[in-house]
Amino acid sequence: MTRTEKRIEWKARIDAWKASRLSAAAWCREQDVNPSQMYYWIRSLNDNKADHPTSETQWLTVDMKEEPLNFHSGDPVLIHIDSMSIEVRQGTDMELLSNVMDLLRNRC
Repeated sequence: MTRTEKRIEWKARIDAWKASRLSAAAWCREQDVNPSQMYYWIRSLNDNKADHPTSETQWLTVDMKEEPLNFHSGDPVLIHIDSMSIEVRQGTDMELLSNVMDLLRNRC
């Protein structure tokens, strides 16, 4: 497993732990996760945020047609890259999405 894949996996685990509202130790016991690894990744991901500001995100200019769009605020956005499609819903962790996009770009 590559470092990027591990980061994505651990980011998802840490998000699940935070959503559980359990202590890290209790969550680790329930999930059979080594607490030392959990604390390592919490520190590692927090340190990485400080080292790599959100400048990794690249924005594109989009020319919108004058036709009204029939989007509602909760509708997902579909991103198509070659033969891949990614559905992004409201509340998506943008850092995780960026990591997934980087992973897909590097593999294709």
